[in-house]
Amino acid sequence: MPSSTASSGLPSGVMLNAYPDSIGEKLSDAVGLLIRPELRDVFSLFYILPTFFHSDLDRGFSISDYGMNEELVSPADLELLARLGIVLKFDLVLNHLSVRSMQFLDLLERGEQSPYRDFFIDWNAFWRGHGEEGPDGIVIPSQEMLDKLFMRKPGLPVLKVRFPDGSERPYWNTFYQEVHYRALDSEELEEIRELGMDEREQLRQLIADQIGDIKSASELHLGPFDTYRDRVVSAVEGERRYLGQIDLNADSERVWEFYDATLKQLAGYGAKLIRLDAFAYLHKRPGESNFFNKPGTWGYLHRLREIDVQYRQPRLTDFQEQ
Repeated sequence: MPSSTASSGLPSGVMLNAYPDSIGEKLSDAVGLLIRPELRDVFSLFYILPTFFHSDLDRGFSISDYGMNEELVSPADLELLARLGIVLKFDLVLNHLSVRSMQFLDLLERGEQSPYRDFFIDWNAFWRGHGEEGPDGIVIPSQEMLDKLFMRKPGLPVLKVRFPDGSERPYWNTFYQEVHYRALDSEELEEIRELGMDEREQLRQLIADQIGDIKSASELHLGPFDTYRDRVVSAVEGERRYLGQIDLNADSERVWEFYDATLKQLAGYGAKLIRLDAFAYLHKRPGESNFFNKPGTWGYLHRLREIDVQYRQPRLTDFQEQ
């Protein structure tokens, strides 16, 4: 927050920072507290943390979309806060979206045909010409370039994604990730026509006993069914599920259209202040730092401010890395 909100046309005073369920079970409980006579005019601003939106991880900072989380908030809550004259602040998570976002799910479903194929960062395409492909098909940048990367977890910041054609594509994944496999039904093994019903059930049970411990379907021990490995692996990999936060490609105009639309959406909720979360990780270039890269980081901030001015959207007041 700037040192003087009053000079920027915003009220000075105390800001309440809370999740929608920090006070009671939902935002209406917090609003009920704020309308009590003894708290009237105590708070001038309210920073509502991001479980306000649809999210699945990281206490709200893995956002699938910026729609209102109906389980915790309602338009009536925002109407009451507006009547109280309380200025609202929200997060815009710039660096990433949940893997359960509409954009990423479309990429998983349609692959190269998805309009969001450049919405996220194809790791191998990004580093092509700046490293060597490893045995797992992932490009390993040169040591000089690796030394400039700020890592948030062990190993390369990569999530391997399975496309509809069965190919594997690594995508930039700075923060959290999990990969899970679902046990198959015996009916899903019917394409192995050489097996009878009882044999398919034995195979299904064999897979189910291992499914929670594998990191890749190729790790499955199939015993007497190893002859059918390729088809079994394909079936299991087809049921791969992801959890985590996938980095956005700030070189994509579609991403900037998303930022634009999101700022308008936040303004529709009554936001006057926006915190730019994970902003420091957004700018990425081979051979440069991926954290507070200058001047690229400031170039992005300038572009965001242009959106702010052009559409009279919420004031961009601060930005934070996670």
